[in-house]
Amino acid sequence: MTEGEFWSLIDLLGGVANPRTTPALAESLARQGQVRIEEFDDMLAENLQRLASAPVSGIPVRDVNDPSGAHPMPLVGDALDNLYFAVVAAGSSRFRQILKHPGQVADCAWDFSESDRLAEAVSAAYEITTGQPWLGPLPGFGMDEREKATAVATGYAPWLGLALHAENDIPAAYFDAAGAVVNAIHHDPKWRTWWSSAEQRDLDIEIEYTSQAEYSRVSTRKRRAWASFRTSGSRFRGLNKGGLAYLAATDLEAIFTLVSTSLSLPTPPQVPRPAHATPPTRQGAATRARLEELRRRRHERP
Repeated sequence: MTEGEFWSLIDLLGGVANPRTTPALAESLARQGQVRIEEFDDMLAENLQRLASAPVSGIPVRDVNDPSGAHPMPLVGDALDNLYFAVVAAGSSRFRQILKHPGQVADCAWDFSESDRLAEAVSAAYEITTGQPWLGPLPGFGMDEREKATAVATGYAPWLGLALHAENDIPAAYFDAAGAVVNAIHHDPKWRTWWSSAEQRDLDIEIEYTSQAEYSRVSTRKRRAWASFRTSGSRFRGLNKGGLAYLAATDLEAIFTLVSTSLSLPTPPQVPRPAHATPPTRQGAATRARLEELRRRRHERP
C-alpha cells in the first residue's frame, strides 16, 4: 500500500474518526482483503509513531468536549495516543503540518475522545474479511519498535503478555494468580530460553470467560504470536481462593502446552504455581459437576 492509497482511505473519515465516519472506512478496507488491511495497519502504526517522535507531548491541547472556558491540558497516556489518532484522521495535509510545526496542534479543538475508533475500524474490517477476531492490541496500540529497541539495550526485552476478559467479573483470586504466574514466567531465564526457540518475538495470551462456544487457537502475524482462548465463565463457581489460584496455573499450563505444540517448540518448563494454590478435592469437583448439571437442566426447561 502506498502513502497515497493510505491517505485516500483516511479521507473517507472526512477529517474525524467517530462512530458516524469509521464504518465507511471499515467497509472499504474489508472489500480490499486481509493483505491490504494488514498493510494499512502497518502504515497507520508508522504514522502514529512519527507523531510520537515529534515534540507534541506536553503541548496543551483542547478537546471539543471540554467545558466552556476550561483551560487546555497537556495530554499523557491514552489521551495522548488518542490525539495521535485524531491527527491522522484529520488527513494528510493536517498531519504533515503538525509533523513540521508540532505547536500547531494547539490551534484547534480535537475530537480525540473517540479517535481510537480508527483502530476499531481496522480490526472490524479484519474480522469481516477473515471471520476471525483481530488478535492482540488494537491496531496502532502496543509497544512500538523504538521502545522495543530501548528495552533490549537496557537488558529488559518484554516478550510475554496476558489479557483476561469476561462477560461478568473474574474472581480476584484467579485474576491475581494468573498475573503472578505470567510475571514469574516472564522474568524466568529458563522460560526466556524456551521462547528464544520461536521465530516470533512476542507472545500475547488472551482468555475470554463467557457463555459462548469455547475455542482455542494459536496464530502468528509478522513477528508476533497470539494464543487466543474462550472458555466457560461458570468454571469459577464453588472454588475458594486456593482452588482459583490452582485453576489459573493449570489453565496457563494447558495454554503453554498448546503454544509449544502449535509453534513446534521444545517442551516448556514447569509452570510455577502460587504457594497457596490447592487442587480441588474429588468430592468438591463432583459437587461442582453436579451443580453445573442442575443449572444446565434448569436453563433447558421449556
